[in-house]
Amino acid sequence: MNFRNILLPLLIAVAAPSVCQTVDTTKTAKTSKSLQTVKINAKRPVYAMDGEKNIYNVADDPTVQSGTTEDALQNAPGVSVDVEGNITLRGVSSIEIWIDDKPSRLSEETLKTWLQTLPASAIDHIETITNPSAKYNTDAEAVINIVTSAHVKKNHFLSFGLNGASQPYVSPWLSYTWANDKLSFNIYGSYRNSNSIYKSWSRSTTYGDSPMSPGNLDSLQTLICDTNSSHESTHSDMGTLYMSINYTIDSTSDINFWSNISIHSYDVDYSMWVQREHFIPSPAMYIYIQNQTQNFNSLFGFFGGYYTKRFDKKGHNLTVSLNGNLNRTKQEIIYNRIYSLTDGLGNNTDCHKFKDVNQFMPNLTFRLRYNRPYNDDGEFTYGLSVTQSNAHNDLKPYVLNSSYDEQTSVLSPTLFDTLRRFVFDADNNAASADIGWEHRWGGLTLKLGLGIRASYYKYAFTETITLPGVDTSLLNITYNPSIHLTYRSEKMHNFKLNYTLRMHNPGTDALSQFPIYGEDSYKIGNHNLSQSFVHSAEAGWSKYMSKGNISTELYGKLSTGEIEWLTDVTDDIDPYIGRVITFSTPYTLGSSHRYGLTANGTWRPTAFFNIRFDANIYNYGYSIHYDRLGQEPYSDSQWQYNMKLNLWAKILGRYQLNASAEYTSPTIGLLSTGSARYRLNAGVRADFFKRKLSAFINVQYIFNWGKRIGSEHNNNNPYYIRESLSRNLNSRYISAGITLRFGKMELESKTKSGSE
Repeated sequence: MNFRNILLPLLIAVAAPSVCQTVDTTKTAKTSKSLQTVKINAKRPVYAMDGEKNIYNVADDPTVQSGTTEDALQNAPGVSVDVEGNITLRGVSSIEIWIDDKPSRLSEETLKTWLQTLPASAIDHIETITNPSAKYNTDAEAVINIVTSAHVKKNHFLSFGLNGASQPYVSPWLSYTWANDKLSFNIYGSYRNSNSIYKSWSRSTTYGDSPMSPGNLDSLQTLICDTNSSHESTHSDMGTLYMSINYTIDSTSDINFWSNISIHSYDVDYSMWVQREHFIPSPAMYIYIQNQTQNFNSLFGFFGGYYTKRFDKKGHNLTVSLNGNLNRTKQEIIYNRIYSLTDGLGNNTDCHKFKDVNQFMPNLTFRLRYNRPYNDDGEFTYGLSVTQSNAHNDLKPYVLNSSYDEQTSVLSPTLFDTLRRFVFDADNNAASADIGWEHRWGGLTLKLGLGIRASYYKYAFTETITLPGVDTSLLNITYNPSIHLTYRSEKMHNFKLNYTLRMHNPGTDALSQFPIYGEDSYKIGNHNLSQSFVHSAEAGWSKYMSKGNISTELYGKLSTGEIEWLTDVTDDIDPYIGRVITFSTPYTLGSSHRYGLTANGTWRPTAFFNIRFDANIYNYGYSIHYDRLGQEPYSDSQWQYNMKLNLWAKILGRYQLNASAEYTSPTIGLLSTGSARYRLNAGVRADFFKRKLSAFINVQYIFNWGKRIGSEHNNNNPYYIRESLSRNLNSRYISAGITLRFGKMELESKTKSGSE
């Protein structure tokens, strides 16, 4: 009997169970039962396909063991992480990050820091779900689930280290784990200090309606032309403390509690030079210099727990969890604008302001997941989720005079900027339920799912003096059907075919009729917005071999009723600011499509050398109808692609060399375009004293293309033309780190750097 042909497909389905396993516990339990008498010697493939998931087994890939979780994400098929830590999957940025089978609930900046500091060696595998079913209960177009390792051993383990880079940033960290047969405890603390400098230049022109051909823009009818350059420097400090307790009650049940506290503070110095020309009511030009100092402080508190009960070894189980967060932020902004001329209307509008912003956003979510096999080949799954969240935003802008003391923040006298003063309160109560059915006929698996979500929003703008307040409530109901079909042959061929439908509702900011004013513009919602629908389909094939793997996938996505914020210009002088200004409003514009092909392959001629290639080519297009000017529909499309190549080798039994190259072609989006992006990285890592000591050094963006070439973005809205070119001064940087380990090395995979 050829055991390899039997065991390897099973291993792909099993992957590795996580600490907080819910749905996948079913599959793990079943498989472990059927393999009780079989000794497994084969290794998992680095890449695998299981239902709606594409799995990247990080623990089995030596190329990333010296890096961070962010480095591991770069190696997941279709995933790209830019220099600022923004994640895209097959060109899509609408992604929800999960950690150990649960939404991360981390803020954007906190999540970026966590990904940049958590060692890749603490990750078991990464799942990319490009067409998520109802059980994920998300409005995002894709889900990335990062599953940490969870091997429980006795004794304890301590590790600490220091990472840094020439960006510059420095990040010391410490992790301690203690465990016995029933109880394990992990505490992790880190600190990150970083600095960055950013420069940009842009020019924008707004055109008016043609008097000879109403409904068409006239390039000779220029309304406003802006030219500006800016310089921004940021100093950031962030501290994180994470604690987790896992207790095995008996052989059928366990319980977990965790908490994560992050304190984040940053200071920003920003300066901008602006030249504005406007041509109504009469031609004029003015120039001003704007300086801004911003201090931001935030406290993020995350907490939660779950209980799992296994009724048998065939996958019959129940998981109940409760998760919440407390997010409190405070912003203080000192704002100055000095005009070298008047504003073109004879007014001297120099200003000196102080803005005090306070936000508080608590959230609490209850989840229940029940898996019930009806025989050895099929099961039903049920899910229930209830969420209650609030938001409070208090903006207090003050107009200051020369007696203002920036050191003590004493306001003398206290005078509100009544136009920009507001208090925003919102409540959101949501309930969702889903049901799934899965059945297996040998290597063929069919999975059907349906989810329903009801959300009740209530929000209000109050305490406004100049503008009337707004109080609105709305009820939204959405549904999410899905079908996933997979087949796995005995010769390691994997096939998949799936379809999902998702519905999206406009948010409160897009619906609110309260105009939020800035210094030179305002934004206001649109109560005529409608729901949008996203149809997604995929068909894929993969083949896993002893010296590598190859896979390819066709996909298509059609979005209807897409909502986009458009910038326009007032037809006349704004009654509050006293001149012609720009404003932004969301519209249900039309539709967009994205269809293409992804392919990736790995070649491993020896155990200490491999080459990996990943490519994505797709066509993106859209059609819009902006009825304000009564124009004909406007459409555009373009083929785009992204390629990544990674090489890893281990020499002299100690030194691990890693090099990677990436290229992204020029792109278009809904009303925007972007220039090509390049990346070439290299690094080396070495372990000493039986891995008690490790050190690494990496060079990112070796040729500094980000600085020399920049990143060009054009707003190709036919009703508002904007062109901009930005350059990141520190696109090339060197990062290095050192790690010391003490105690039982088997416990290293149990340590987690604030996984929630």
